[in-house]
Amino acid sequence: MRELARAQVPDEPGVYLWRHAGQPVYVGMATSLRGRAWSKHLGRGLSLAGSSLRRNVCQLLFGIPPNVTGRPTKQKVTIEQAAAIRDWLLACELSWLPCATVHEADHLERRLRAEFLPPLNRV
Repeated sequence: MRELARAQVPDEPGVYLWRHAGQPVYVGMATSLRGRAWSKHLGRGLSLAGSSLRRNVCQLLFGIPPNVTGRPTKQKVTIEQAAAIRDWLLACELSWLPCATVHEADHLERRLRAEFLPPLNRV
């Protein structure tokens, strides 16, 4: 992720896959790959409300459940925690597959979740 530029991620519907240490950890679907896979999940803010991936990484690193950080009015993380979450994500690899429609992306996301069973996706 550290070498990837935002402009390299397509601004179209599709499915994205985050890998950490080579292992699939999260599969997501987006109407805009750039907006969701890049901007939302790599946010720098202290609120985790806009990204289930960031909330799940927060639980992995700090033991704070996603339901505690899931809404804008809920608990926000510290500056240090937000930086650690971002660093963890920047150590990941991101791949994506653009799709012709959102419906196609939704179908592919479900198939990949069932195949990979990524630990940071909630069932």
